[in-house]
Amino acid sequence: MVGAATACALAEAGAEVEVLEAAAVGGGTSAATFAVDVSRVKTPRALFDLSVASASEHGALERALPGVVWRHRAASLEWAHVDGDHSRIRERVRRLQAWAFPAEWISPERARALEPALELPGEAKEIALYRDGAWYEARVLARALLERACARGARVYEDDRVTATTTSGGRIVEVRTAAGRRIDADVIVDCAGPHAAKVAALAGATLPLRRLLGLVVTTSPAPTRLRTILAAADLNVRPEVGERVVLHSWRVDADLGGGPQWSRVATLASRLLDRARALLPGLAGAHVESARVGVRPVPPDGLPIVGFLPEVRNLYVVVAHSGVHLAPLLGRLAAEELRGRAPARLEPFRPARLLAAGDGVDVEDESVRTMLAQTSGASQERSRAG
Repeated sequence: MVGAATACALAEAGAEVEVLEAAAVGGGTSAATFAVDVSRVKTPRALFDLSVASASEHGALERALPGVVWRHRAASLEWAHVDGDHSRIRERVRRLQAWAFPAEWISPERARALEPALELPGEAKEIALYRDGAWYEARVLARALLERACARGARVYEDDRVTATTTSGGRIVEVRTAAGRRIDADVIVDCAGPHAAKVAALAGATLPLRRLLGLVVTTSPAPTRLRTILAAADLNVRPEVGERVVLHSWRVDADLGGGPQWSRVATLASRLLDRARALLPGLAGAHVESARVGVRPVPPDGLPIVGFLPEVRNLYVVVAHSGVHLAPLLGRLAAEELRGRAPARLEPFRPARLLAAGDGVDVEDESVRTMLAQTSGASQERSRAG
């Protein structure tokens, strides 16, 4: 997704662009992501502002890509069932209101009126409503962006991963691929998501990056008529095309362990569906249609990494958690910089901040803090039970 957005923006700016895709377009992490507008959970302010601006960028792309439908606007409902969650959500609502982002508290009765498909649990006494939200069809957008790039002269090579680079004088002078291609370029843009650090390492560069597994489940069509995005204590739910529903839980992700453990994926997917049925009675007859395990690229502080890596002068990286939402804006800003104008909005996200900090990096993004807390908490609970 990030690579497609960056390639499209560069091609539109007049650059000669070649895209090396290791597998199929949109078939990696972009195909195994919850894919929603994440603005409400983004901190600090620089990342929040970037996220809100990226929502507007999706809107601009809708006008530029008439007939392509990937963004579906939907409000979000969120509630908690333990004191810690209550405090966290209350603080979030206060912060968002101070930052002029639509957030309010509503009653269970009003929540049911907004989302008739929802069976609220008894502990949900107050519900946070975030009106400005959306969910995305990531692969639809990725393909549309690359088609637009190709119409402007870009070349895309699928199923051809980068295997090696040759460097000279602190620059990459050649990229080699599994299919035997040898490519030279003024700038190499690393948008490889969870594999971005490996690509950088081929050129002798360091890119600090966590790789975290995540399970996303899509149900079979069911008469839920879900129209909002739900953020419950241990389950995230959103609509999907064809009357399907998409499910995700950081707590369940913790049970993936250090590897995909494919023998357990079906069990974990069924667990997610059972939880979802308690909230959405319309899922009673649904089954798991697909279960995908993706690898999330997560910078140590949770913030995007955008810019040239100091060890290799022509290696430029664009990598971010929440990449589907942030990709359109990050791609355009990267293209602006590579065409000669460095946007001030990118300054908080330069690679140098992480390389200078070493291991002493605090997690600044609220969504990443929540993810790490829930996955580590679930792992500790499992260990105590064991």
